[in-house]
Amino acid sequence: MKVSIAMATYNGAKYLPQQLGSFLNQTRLPDELVISDDDSTDVTLDIVERFKEEAPFEVIILRNQVNLGYAANFSQALCATSGDLVFLSDQDDVWFSNKLATMEEIAERNPDASVIMCDAALTDGKLNQVGLTTLGQFHSAGLSDSSFVHGCCAAVKRPFLNLVLPIPDSYPAHDGWIIRMAEGVGGKLVHEEVLQCYRRHGANESQSFANNLAKVTKKDVLSSRLRLVIDLFRVEDVQRHEEQLSHAAVFLQGVDEAVVRCGENCKEWIKYREEVRGYVEALKARRQIQRSSRVKRISAVFNLWKAGGYEHLNGLSSVFRDLIAPRATPD
Repeated sequence: MKVSIAMATYNGAKYLPQQLGSFLNQTRLPDELVISDDDSTDVTLDIVERFKEEAPFEVIILRNQVNLGYAANFSQALCATSGDLVFLSDQDDVWFSNKLATMEEIAERNPDASVIMCDAALTDGKLNQVGLTTLGQFHSAGLSDSSFVHGCCAAVKRPFLNLVLPIPDSYPAHDGWIIRMAEGVGGKLVHEEVLQCYRRHGANESQSFANNLAKVTKKDVLSSRLRLVIDLFRVEDVQRHEEQLSHAAVFLQGVDEAVVRCGENCKEWIKYREEVRGYVEALKARRQIQRSSRVKRISAVFNLWKAGGYEHLNGLSSVFRDLIAPRATPD
């Protein structure tokens, strides 16, 4: 099995050498490292060029002339890989020496898994572990593994990548695109062993609560939900809702394309496409509901609930919001 690493870099000089060093310390070295740099203005490119000269495996460096953004830059790196198993790597983490070997073995033992994910130890900027893990934070909050969508903890098999790439530039998150699709068709496998450090230094792209260096509890989740109750009386942000609908429509298009590519063996994809389509249609219906007066929206809410539309949303909380919230207005 050929193993590739896809890394996206941007002004990562401060932490990048340690992550590259952890690739060299792997008990099973990668066969290929693809680095896509998003027009860095620091010495990131100098670091990766020196690394390329010293590395005992192939290193491919892509240089963007303009800044593409986090998701598009990662998509570019992934599209340039050629491995059978492709690991996603942030520029500021550090991997344990057995990460590649362990996840490759798991991938070989589980032919039906398209995406394999490990856990990560949360650390501060100096790599001091705080006794918490990313997956552990989800469990402490009482949430399921379906909420675990951290690309830096993922390895993806080539046949699946061939179905879902490229990621559209208009979609905001490369890992959300890949991992949510894998879960949607039953191809996500979570291995709960901690195989890396996940450095939190204050400038990370991901700001998920699971990355908090203080332990997250069910009480924190309850507080968050209470804030959502207060939000029932807040005017809906039309622009935010339009972005949500736009991203969902792009995601549906990606699932449509995967159905076409997978040919006859795509029952799971066809089923998942119907789920995503139902979600998009529910969002469209909510857009019309939220623009109506409270009196006029009652029957529309009832019809959407009866048709099962709220099953694709947040259930009763979305029903109450659509009934109670003020009419949506533009930003």
